[in-house]
Amino acid sequence: MKALEQTTSKRKAPTQPRARVTVDCILQAAELIISKKGYEYATTNYIAQVAGVSIGTVYQYFPRKEAIVAALLENLVVNSTEPVRKYLLASMHKPFSECMPELIRLVLKNRKKSAFLFRRLPRDATKIGEESEQLTPETFLYSTIHAFFTHHRDEIKVDDIEMAMYVSEYLCVGVINAHLEDPTPKLTDEQMIEHLSSAVIKYLTK
Repeated sequence: MKALEQTTSKRKAPTQPRARVTVDCILQAAELIISKKGYEYATTNYIAQVAGVSIGTVYQYFPRKEAIVAALLENLVVNSTEPVRKYLLASMHKPFSECMPELIRLVLKNRKKSAFLFRRLPRDATKIGEESEQLTPETFLYSTIHAFFTHHRDEIKVDDIEMAMYVSEYLCVGVINAHLEDPTPKLTDEQMIEHLSSAVIKYLTK
């Protein structure tokens, strides 16, 4: 977390609507460049050019390129995982087995929609150092998932709640990623959801 604080501590937080629009333009320009051409092309000068602002304006809000990418990654993580967080909070009182298929379906939908975040940017973001490890869907959702698992503690038979979270989380992420990376007509989305939710439920409740 210290590295993240060092990267973001010098950012000037936009307080006025016009300033927020400027920051959004800078982040959108960075996303466009990285997604279309690659991380190496996203220099501060090129980002400023695509955003339609001066290089001085970019440095007014971000001390260097890595800070722009860290902010972009943070925004993408929060925006893409917020629907999952809301579903978990709204489903606290539902049976665990009832929630799992819909939760996996929602995660799958978000990963399809945010392919740039979940496939391309994580590989590029390793270049910004340790701070990229702090900006993941898993870290953002940790507290909500922990609360969800704790609320369903009577249904979960795994003794260690942290281990239960870790195994089920990475089982879901691993299978979903593999399904998206190598799609096959032999396994539809709904079939994958059915089999994956069954496997997770059995692991947690048997």
